[in-house]
Amino acid sequence: MRFVKLLILLFMATGTLTTSAQNAGQGIRPGDKAPDFTLKDQNGKEVNLYQLLKKGPVVLNWYRGGWCPYCNLELKGLADKTAEINQLGATLVAISPELPDKTMTTVEKNNLSFTVVSDSDNNIARKYDLVFKLDSETAGRYENSFGLSRYNGNDKGELPVPATYIIDQKCIVRYAFINPDYKKRANPDDVLMYLTQLVRTSNNNKLVLVWSSDDPMVAECVALMFPHVAQKKNWFSEVTLVIWGPSAELIANDAVLQKKNSEMKAAGIKVEACIACANAYGVADKLKSLNYDILPMGELLANYLKRGYQVLTF
Repeated sequence: MRFVKLLILLFMATGTLTTSAQNAGQGIRPGDKAPDFTLKDQNGKEVNLYQLLKKGPVVLNWYRGGWCPYCNLELKGLADKTAEINQLGATLVAISPELPDKTMTTVEKNNLSFTVVSDSDNNIARKYDLVFKLDSETAGRYENSFGLSRYNGNDKGELPVPATYIIDQKCIVRYAFINPDYKKRANPDDVLMYLTQLVRTSNNNKLVLVWSSDDPMVAECVALMFPHVAQKKNWFSEVTLVIWGPSAELIANDAVLQKKNSEMKAAGIKVEACIACANAYGVADKLKSLNYDILPMGELLANYLKRGYQVLTF
């Protein structure tokens, strides 16, 4: 395992945080709009880029094929970061011209837990300006050594330039690493660092207020008043109220606070309640009847903090 990680670091050491392509004539760049696509993943399920972007940023990685040792090292390096990428609310998608059955083989061989899609004939890679044609000598060598046509389902001798993009929720490319030298790939640590910066920056104007006090005056004059005013005056782009601890019992039995909370929801504030707290105070059914989202809040709150939300507690 140490040897594999050493190889990954060796081959990816050339990656930098602000890299756009070394080949100035190829690949879309930071600031460009990422073309949409719908492709099938290793399980035959359709994957649409713009639908994924509604949930969060997308890390999009182009690799040449499972026959390429450098690609396999890169995919394993990204696999090590998958959990952290997901915790940031982002999705990792790898894409290659491999046929679907070859894609599945690549996933199984590398034990990948993220989505891998098949771009037949490099149709999407062409939209991203990543396609290049092998010279006849290289094409012949690839065909004779491992049968490139059997991997791609054609004899065009075309491959994508290896590339890694980070695309924000407005469909804009914010990071691009593209290098015609297939031995040079984006450093996974750099990708994660840039993604973290992007996510935290995009969320720093969002407020999460954790209300845990059982004092009715604190509730009425602070915990419920401040987020309501903040929403009305657009002090934040998004406001979320989290009902936590004894506040669950308080609001479950206070009609005045329930009315104020209903007004907040009508104004566009998200209201979430901790399911463990609601169960502990025996008010889960009451909160559900009030149409609050009853959720396991521990991990959600941790993610709010990791993703750069402004978190207040009362």
